[in-house]
Amino acid sequence: MDLPFHLKTLPPEALDVIRFFGTLDVPVAEVDAIYSGVGLSERSFGKVIRRLVTKGYVQMDGAQTYRLTEQGQRAVEELEAYDETSPAEDEGSAKAAGVRNVKRHLVVALPRTLVAGKPAAVLVGFSDAAPGQSLPEPSDMVLRLSVVNGEPSRPKETSLQLGDEHAHETFEVTAGRYTKARVRVQAFQLGPNPDDIAVAGGLYVDVDVVADATKADDRLTAYGADVMVSG
Repeated sequence: MDLPFHLKTLPPEALDVIRFFGTLDVPVAEVDAIYSGVGLSERSFGKVIRRLVTKGYVQMDGAQTYRLTEQGQRAVEELEAYDETSPAEDEGSAKAAGVRNVKRHLVVALPRTLVAGKPAAVLVGFSDAAPGQSLPEPSDMVLRLSVVNGEPSRPKETSLQLGDEHAHETFEVTAGRYTKARVRVQAFQLGPNPDDIAVAGGLYVDVDVVADATKADDRLTAYGADVMVSG
């Protein structure tokens, strides 16, 4: 099927935002979650979200929060149908190769509280594939993590090969001397060519920070979000 004309008028980044909303359990997301999940800079996000609001696909739902409209929900469904059945231009196209998008659950596990100035381990990875969401072959993924009010403040990356079984990598984070830290995680999928990289999705977690280690709760808590992987 062809991409509907009204969606052809949108830039690719705007379509990625609509796809991101399609991965959510509820059609509402905060600004940080959107541009982190789609891999946009704050400046690019501003341009894209204004375009989507003007066109009626999303609307503000409070301070720094956006909600998908009915028109936006229809766009999600149209994009999903297009992505699943996009026509092949030649034998080497995605359809000819049997490529399809599947949902995988991205998981971040970290202590319930962090201690200011003390390193802590954060596990980032994927759950087992759900029924019907198998990959035909393992995919090379890149996980990117950064911390607001802590280190690493600049993104750190690691790679893993994702099959149908769960897989994870470990990052080290250190909270600053604040009451909260925000841990941001993004997942990217690498393609066959060196420059091929696609945003799969992401999430962020706000965690309490304490100054006294005796008041810390080091029990791991897991958070998750569905992301899209091409197989």
